[in-house]
Amino acid sequence: MKKNRAPDLTKENLAKVLDTLDTWRGKLTWELLLDKLEEGWGCRYSRFTLAGYPEVANAFALRKDSLRGTLPPSRGTPTDERVRSAMEQAERYRAKAARLEAENNLLVEQFVTWALNAERNKVTMDMLNKPLPKPDRDRSKGVT
Repeated sequence: MKKNRAPDLTKENLAKVLDTLDTWRGKLTWELLLDKLEEGWGCRYSRFTLAGYPEVANAFALRKDSLRGTLPPSRGTPTDERVRSAMEQAERYRAKAARLEAENNLLVEQFVTWALNAERNKVTMDMLNKPLPKPDRDRSKGVT
């Protein structure tokens, strides 16, 4: 019996995974995350599929680290629903900002690597800043 394959992950689905991680409360494991995503999508992805996307793997590790330091809600939790929802929204934004900052740091590291490699291979800034050639759209290939 052949197992049905989950559809390819789209940018929208990846954004939902990242949002789920940003809003995660309690214990976080790959299995719990996959269970939560399966509830919403009706299909199950593997841990290796999700971890293959660097932004998901980084967001997972960052969220897991941040959850290790959190305490369960104390008696000081506000009873007003509006205040509680505003605090939850602020926490989501903080988690998203931390994730985006970590992603930005990785991109800066990648840029530094590219810049050093370009310098070593005698690539000048003029060569890097040269505009891309415009596509020839006036005529089709094979037509003379």
